[in-house]
Amino acid sequence: MSLDSITEQIAHFVGTFELTTEQARLRDQYEEFTALRRQAELDELADSTKIQVSADLKMEAGAHKLLPYKFAAPQADVSLPPAAPEQLQFSDASPGFFFGLNFSLPEGFVGSSVQFNMVLKPEFIFELVGSAVTYTFQKLYLNDNDTIGEGDFRDVDALMEHGDGLFAVAMSLHATLPPSIHIEDYLSGTAVEELIDQMQSPANTEFEGAEIHQFHGEEAVGIIVNGEHVDELPDFEELLPANLKKDEEDGVEDDTPSPWPAEWDQSEDPEFADGHSVVAGGNLAINEVAMTVSWIDAPNILVGGKATNLTVFNQVAVVSDVDEGEPGVQSQTHVVQSSEIAVEASEAPWLKDKVEDTGQGSYVAVDWISGDMLVTNFIKQVIDATDIDQIATKVTATSTAYTLGENILTNVTNILQLGSFYDMIIVGGDMTSVDAVSQTIVLSDNDVVHGAKPTEAEDNLVMNQVSLTTTGEDTHEKLSETLAEVIPLQEVDTEALEDALLNDPMFAGTELVRVLKIEGDLLQVNHVEQVTVLQDDDDVYVDAPHGKEVAALGAGNAILNSAHVKKMGVDSVIRAKEEEYSDLLLHQASIFEDAMEEKTEIISEAVALMMEELDAPGKSEHAPGHNKLTKSEMAGIDDGLQSMLS
Repeated sequence: MSLDSITEQIAHFVGTFELTTEQARLRDQYEEFTALRRQAELDELADSTKIQVSADLKMEAGAHKLLPYKFAAPQADVSLPPAAPEQLQFSDASPGFFFGLNFSLPEGFVGSSVQFNMVLKPEFIFELVGSAVTYTFQKLYLNDNDTIGEGDFRDVDALMEHGDGLFAVAMSLHATLPPSIHIEDYLSGTAVEELIDQMQSPANTEFEGAEIHQFHGEEAVGIIVNGEHVDELPDFEELLPANLKKDEEDGVEDDTPSPWPAEWDQSEDPEFADGHSVVAGGNLAINEVAMTVSWIDAPNILVGGKATNLTVFNQVAVVSDVDEGEPGVQSQTHVVQSSEIAVEASEAPWLKDKVEDTGQGSYVAVDWISGDMLVTNFIKQVIDATDIDQIATKVTATSTAYTLGENILTNVTNILQLGSFYDMIIVGGDMTSVDAVSQTIVLSDNDVVHGAKPTEAEDNLVMNQVSLTTTGEDTHEKLSETLAEVIPLQEVDTEALEDALLNDPMFAGTELVRVLKIEGDLLQVNHVEQVTVLQDDDDVYVDAPHGKEVAALGAGNAILNSAHVKKMGVDSVIRAKEEEYSDLLLHQASIFEDAMEEKTEIISEAVALMMEELDAPGKSEHAPGHNKLTKSEMAGIDDGLQSMLS
């Protein structure tokens, strides 16, 4: 009788299970048998870890004789060798020596003593510095547009479009375009020539109501705040709105541990504070750069081509702060633009220890760089934030706290470059130095507040801050014919270069002359671009029962663009074969739109004009309205790092 399908499957499973079990049992038996066999083999050895070797090594007496050995006779007294010659004395300026040993035996001398005549020869070893190139790009984007409840809110897209117009206005207020970030443009001279042309003829966009200050040359040296020379720089932390300042601790802290659980402490938690509050502002945005460059410098610099030194600072701030609501709702915005340019004299410290000619020979140590030498830092920091909060609520609880803002955004860059100093730097090509800082701030804080009372901290702070401190003054002198002949010498002409420098009066009495010979160009660039855009246009509608007050913070924002550059060197005399050119430009521009009707109309017309340019075809490549991209999209465009040097 045939089995049904289910019974057949069960039988098949049982059979397979029995076969598998039998295989496992046989495997265990085999492994046990193998282990017993190996154990039996090992038991035959006394110690399985030792190897015994047996050998018949019997030695018959008298078959082998000992080797004869006698002590050597004592030697006669040997007179001391003559005194060694005096050693050459070198100062600490010599970094290292190697020893040349001359062996000599006195005539008629027999014995084991040998006289060493030691001759010191200086061997100068320096660590050759190369190029230093950095690219830093930091970008922060924030979209914190909160909506609570339903109300007669403004259109968010229209508010952001207005912010795009403000950004376009701000970019048009710069006196010069941001310099190129491509090193090839500087080596070819294109970027330098374009920057010189723009500095000689800076752009002055004619916006009615715009406040513009420009300083050229020596006028820009010192501390300048909002177009005026002052004695001290403003402190950002001291000017912060009250809601962003750190709480000062009064009295002595009590370190006694609390006997109660930590969750019982509700003293600092705003959720348990008495009253009602709505925080839609209180944002903090900071772009900060601190740079110290001390790569190469020398008291004497020879240049075979041009010597160019350019410094340009652009500071622009555009603020729109028009509030609507009950009396007292209008906030205040403080716009601060500060610049500090200072040059301090610093004589090379080793020149003070220069000794007169003592009859000893001088030495020249030369470091050769066959190509160009680059000391460049390119930094771009962007913060693009929107905090457009809309809330319509009815207060019914004992205490209420809505926190829709209080965002913190920071970009920080610190650069420290330390190299070597020389007695002379010889540049076969051009020597170019560019320090360019571009700072842009756009703040839109147009709030609509109904049913709430503004807080006492209802103010904003906007600050652009830049400083350039240079240690070591540069003076220019005419290049002599003797030194001009030194510049084109190649590495194969090292001896000729050494002879020419040793015979030059400027190095008389110098024991060691350290020289850096650059056959190409010397390019030094510090470029910083900082952009901060914050839109904090809030709509706050609060329905509070009679007798209840609601505190609203729609402003209380702080924005900082800070760039501090320190160039550490020594006083230098620059002698260039071709022309020498230097220029300095400081540009500060701002537009502020507040509740005054005239200013509102002015900036509204400017924004409308810029928005038309954004939509107009056929604009030039560098015009602010060349494309229809938003500020977020424009900031995200690829910066062309394909040519960045590794």
